[in-house]
Amino acid sequence: MPVLVGVDIGGTFADFVALDPGDGRMATLKVLTTPDNPGQDVAAGLRRLAEEGMDLGAVERFVHGTTVGVNTIIQRRGARLALFTTAGFTDMLELARLRMADPYSLFCERPAPLIPREHVFGIGERMSADGRPLHVPAEDEVAAALKAARRIGCDGVVVSFLHAWRNPAHEEQVAGLIARLEPGMTVFRGSEVWPAIREYERTTTAVLNAYVHPRISRYLDRVAGELSEAGIPAPLLLTTSAGGTMTATAGRRDCVGMLLSGTASGVVGAGVVAKAAGEAAVLTLDIGGTSADIALLEDGRPSFATGHAIGEFPLAITTVAVTSSGQGGGSMVSVDAQGVLQVGPESAGSTPGPACFGRGGTRMTVTDAALLCGILGHGALGFGAIAPDAALAGEVARPLAERLGLDVATLSEGVLSVAISGMLVPIEQLLARAGMHASELTLMPFGGAGPMLGALTAEAAGIARVLVPAAPGTLCALGALAAAIRRDTMRTVLLPLEDASWPEMRAMLEELSAEASAAVEGMAGPGETTVIRAADLRYRGQSFELTVPLEAGTDAAGLARLFHAAHEKNFGHAEEAAPVQVVSLRASASRAAPPIAMPRAEAVPHAAPPQGRTRLFIGGQWREAALFERDGLDPGAAFQGPAIVTQADSTILVPPGWRAEADGWRNIVMHRDAREQG
Repeated sequence: MPVLVGVDIGGTFADFVALDPGDGRMATLKVLTTPDNPGQDVAAGLRRLAEEGMDLGAVERFVHGTTVGVNTIIQRRGARLALFTTAGFTDMLELARLRMADPYSLFCERPAPLIPREHVFGIGERMSADGRPLHVPAEDEVAAALKAARRIGCDGVVVSFLHAWRNPAHEEQVAGLIARLEPGMTVFRGSEVWPAIREYERTTTAVLNAYVHPRISRYLDRVAGELSEAGIPAPLLLTTSAGGTMTATAGRRDCVGMLLSGTASGVVGAGVVAKAAGEAAVLTLDIGGTSADIALLEDGRPSFATGHAIGEFPLAITTVAVTSSGQGGGSMVSVDAQGVLQVGPESAGSTPGPACFGRGGTRMTVTDAALLCGILGHGALGFGAIAPDAALAGEVARPLAERLGLDVATLSEGVLSVAISGMLVPIEQLLARAGMHASELTLMPFGGAGPMLGALTAEAAGIARVLVPAAPGTLCALGALAAAIRRDTMRTVLLPLEDASWPEMRAMLEELSAEASAAVEGMAGPGETTVIRAADLRYRGQSFELTVPLEAGTDAAGLARLFHAAHEKNFGHAEEAAPVQVVSLRASASRAAPPIAMPRAEAVPHAAPPQGRTRLFIGGQWREAALFERDGLDPGAAFQGPAIVTQADSTILVPPGWRAEADGWRNIVMHRDAREQG
């Protein structure tokens, strides 16, 4: 019997989903991550699956998302690089965009570049803005810079020249020379990684790609070895930041393409659940150990964006449009000099983890607060990986409570409130940009910590309906299995949107479509490939663009109308008489993954008897709450809050004033009482 396996590595847990593609039966698993020994968590999870009876030799699809790349950047443990750039522009990384992370802080410092100034070499070359070679780089100058880079211990070079997006000839010449003079030196070109305008963003994206390349390559080698040793015949596929998948071979060059893969996979998984349940407008809330990631789904489909960032470093690639907040289950709690309670963005991760994990954590976290409020503590967490200890949580909470003059329970509820407040800011910003009202949406919380904070977050945001998937703690791994093989291509053109330039743009779109399709077929073999085209447009003189989908048969006038409508929707006005400029053209090719069956059972309405009772601190007081086990809630089971629902991969809080029921897909659907909303 064939098996599909999806794996997603988070900040605290590695999540596994094993799926029977025929009937949709699914097995899930969580193991603790091993950040100091990447890949060991994958091996541990595979061993557990085998021990539980899964035939690893029957795995025909294995899709994996990892945080190795993003952790490498955050921890600054990447390659030692040199940057070869146009002479006169060697301060590019230092200057960046002259933006401060916190303009209101007198002590704010911009992060140091990943390549220090002394590792940046100016090369005497120049390409005009329209792609004409003005000054060809000299071989002896490049050789001297390469010798200096080797002398200071650099093991990789990024070549990024001005206007190379228009004509990459000089970058290609220098990269070829480096390969000839130093065959063992890794080289990446800015125009190869992202062929678009804005030299700082293009260069930084190439730097990020080169910076994580050695660790990602070693990691992929190890995971491939683990799969082979386990007897898994399926090739290793990797999830991407755009909600797709690619082969491990492609991932070794396109390292930045997988930096945000976990967040994207979660949104894809949420889309599978939303489509099956018939949810038209969904706000997803993925709360893991480190952050809360928020996205919008319309009819189960995510939107896409460019311009995401890893910390303060711009990532100029196409990603699923996700907004993040630094509040997760492992986010640490502190009190600043002014006596203000703060939560995050620093996280305890899995090592040492929250204090209640008993792994050496010495600072209070959101998980500790949830335990002290009675939300957690009704069984082990993460498929039995952790038995939380309330006494350990109390030890780290007590000094903070005394400093603020509060009891431990009140402090703990305050921690949860502060964490939720941190999530509300990006939620409100996202809804404002989309022109949507909270009352139109269903909130779908997932991740290990999402279901325990989901209804409270919905209440604060004004959302009256919450849907918790059947396996919320492993939804990112399910999303990995649902992700299509995908390749995105783009090209900056800077052409006026008019009939005269339209034939040239159509020809470029054909080239981009062919390139993307060939890449997909190279990864997936022959088959039906879908291509979606789009254009980045702006009014002439603007410094930002809107991406507008190109429908079949669209001409210049039709595209202009679509742009005016998009501008009106996003910004409240349109200038139909103003000239429109096409900045870039895009093509995305994809090959659908095997469909995931979502079997539905008949929901017979009935009152669910609680399996027990517990005490819950909520609303400033201790209350009695019903206790349920998720496996014991058959479709149609209904109950009132306050209640706690436990399951192997997560814990659901149903607050007072909310009612819940299990639907035919075993989702828990919560509705806020109309009287509570009034």
